[in-house]
Amino acid sequence: MIRILVDSIIRGWKQLARRPLYICMMVIVPLVSSWFFFDLMKDGVVKCVPVGIVDLDKSDLSRKLTRNLSAFSQVSIDKTYDNYNDALDAVQRGEVYGFFFIPSDFSTKALSGKKPTLSYYINYSFYAPASMQFKGFMTLSVLANGGIVSNVLSTLGLPHEMVSATLQPIVTHCHPLKNPWLSYNYYLNSSFVPCLLALIVMLITVFSIGMEWHAGTSRNWLRTADNSIVLATFTKLFPHTFIFVNVGLWVQYMMYVKYGFPLNCNPWNMIVAMFLLVLASQGFALFIISLVPNFRYASTICTLLGMLSFSFCGFSLPEEAMYSWITPLGYLMPIKYYFMISIDQALNGIDLYYSRYYYVILIAYSLLPVTMLWKLRKHCLDPFYIP
Repeated sequence: MIRILVDSIIRGWKQLARRPLYICMMVIVPLVSSWFFFDLMKDGVVKCVPVGIVDLDKSDLSRKLTRNLSAFSQVSIDKTYDNYNDALDAVQRGEVYGFFFIPSDFSTKALSGKKPTLSYYINYSFYAPASMQFKGFMTLSVLANGGIVSNVLSTLGLPHEMVSATLQPIVTHCHPLKNPWLSYNYYLNSSFVPCLLALIVMLITVFSIGMEWHAGTSRNWLRTADNSIVLATFTKLFPHTFIFVNVGLWVQYMMYVKYGFPLNCNPWNMIVAMFLLVLASQGFALFIISLVPNFRYASTICTLLGMLSFSFCGFSLPEEAMYSWITPLGYLMPIKYYFMISIDQALNGIDLYYSRYYYVILIAYSLLPVTMLWKLRKHCLDPFYIP
């Protein structure tokens, strides 16, 4: 029995070594992608987005607006244009991501009590830079409006204290909990990167079994494991599990050590969660390809569900804002429960007792394919490949 086990595991390692694609997809892609996203947002938010400005007014008030816009860390005024068309062409060429437009009658209308119009144009093809531009431009517009009102009230002779009280009668203080830095890195990548890893685990699992049918080696795979589908599956996926768990732990090291993500729990809580996420993702993919023993269909299902997990698992959009029929779909994917563990343990640091069900569900996903292995065995004994 031990000899059969060793031979099956060796066969699994040899298959990985023979195909450089496995090493690329299992190691290089997740690690490089993780480093890219972590490093991209290491400052917390996107900063210094290159923008342009069109100042047709050229007054002291418009120059003050330009200086105020330059003071925002979200944007960087790299270009100044003489007219609207030149600025629009620059956006279309990709020189800047947007521009702020000050009309020629801005100061005249502002000082005469009329309503001047400030315009800004943003290229929303790039969502993150566009969001930073919108925030900066909107803030500047509000401040400009307040500045004009302040000048008018001061001209009428109101004391500075009354001007301040009129413009801001109620002072508010914002205290963001658990992410006081308002870091997009902590907000997005703590869920996005593990979801990417889970997607890769599912695709590699389906690909590995599907290639046995494609190459016509499924009978040999079973014979090596003494015709035991349980032993054959275990020994085939064991090298995958070993590699993916180590890659996942390295991703967690980058998150919680190198880039300082919040970790308000015992590190073992998240280490165990990563181990279970890998097993659960493999179990889910194995269940799909056993239920639908078709290489193309199974890989399509895993790809579709894995990609949609970024949306309907509630990573960026809260469940309350989704349609009622979409919310349950998120609970079909193992990554949802890792996400819940990450919130409870790493972010909020609550007692492990309150996250116990999420760990149990991940274990259940790992055991889920046991119910369909008989069908996988049947297909391996009588394989057919549909291209």
